[in-house]
Amino acid sequence: MFADGLPVALQATPEGLANLSAQGCNACHWQAHDAWANSPHAVAWSNPQFQEAIARVGGSTSCRSCHLPLANQHPRLAAGYVDGDLARPSLQDNPLWDPTLMSEGVTCAACHVREGKVISTRPAPGAPHPVAVSAELGESTFCATCHQLTWPGAEQPFYNTYGEWQASSYAAAGVGCKDCHMPTEAGPAIASRYAARPTHSFVADTGRALSLLLELSAPEAQRGSDLQVTVRIQNTGAGHSVPTGSPFRKYRVEALLVDKDDKPLAPTGSLDLGREVSAGPPWDIVSDNRVPAGGELMFTHTFNVSQKASAQQGELVVRVVHISAGENPPVLTEQRLAIPIL
Repeated sequence: MFADGLPVALQATPEGLANLSAQGCNACHWQAHDAWANSPHAVAWSNPQFQEAIARVGGSTSCRSCHLPLANQHPRLAAGYVDGDLARPSLQDNPLWDPTLMSEGVTCAACHVREGKVISTRPAPGAPHPVAVSAELGESTFCATCHQLTWPGAEQPFYNTYGEWQASSYAAAGVGCKDCHMPTEAGPAIASRYAARPTHSFVADTGRALSLLLELSAPEAQRGSDLQVTVRIQNTGAGHSVPTGSPFRKYRVEALLVDKDDKPLAPTGSLDLGREVSAGPPWDIVSDNRVPAGGELMFTHTFNVSQKASAQQGELVVRVVHISAGENPPVLTEQRLAIPIL
């Protein structure tokens, strides 16, 4: 499917299709289109986090090739690299550039169009366009094309999602990427003629992947005395590390003791989950503090509520927030426990 690597040059639009845009797939494959349109794949290029990250690594065309996997999506392509440095491409104008496709990120054609045919995991007799069946399209190795990357000279992979999965019990049990991220859903049998089909929303729900387990030194907090809280973060639902993918993705586990208005009664405790990368090529991984598949991390924090505070019903809040997502980072999962303040 990616025999010549990325980006893929699509010279021909399959017979029966008006264009290569996802818009052209929408009428018949509207379920897949609508799911994709709200997925990370659809904003793979325009995502502000990606734009910030690519700026940090010198605008490498290697990064662009996964976020824009079609050669038609690139206004300029690398004709070579100065002194072999991937951060210093020698660019030339691309006559096949299609700005509409560029706006669509990882669009339908990136996975489903090759050599003038639409690629599918199942036959589609009577389709208005030529269809080629490919078992590889449904395999985890297909995902590895973009979700696994090692820079030349680096000691560890920059993106290692596929490698993390390979080393997990999920791979040993035959549970692949699509089983979690493209689960089968039921619906009207439009175009595909199958009522059960894989969703194209590419589900990634961290809240279902992590378990937050709490241990307390006492069931209540005595003002002026210590209350020790231990948080165990278990990866019970992801076949790879959490977080995975970009080393610029960071999560934070926070432990707060709050009043009825959610205002902190004592300083917050936290543990950051993520990796640190070196400042320049080959962007080696300097540190790794993530939760591996089937593994756990823990941290302990001590709260001490001031004696000046009033006796009240408080609440212990333990949550995971996506701190690399910009201002007002989203809460990915949260646990709450009522704690009397005596």
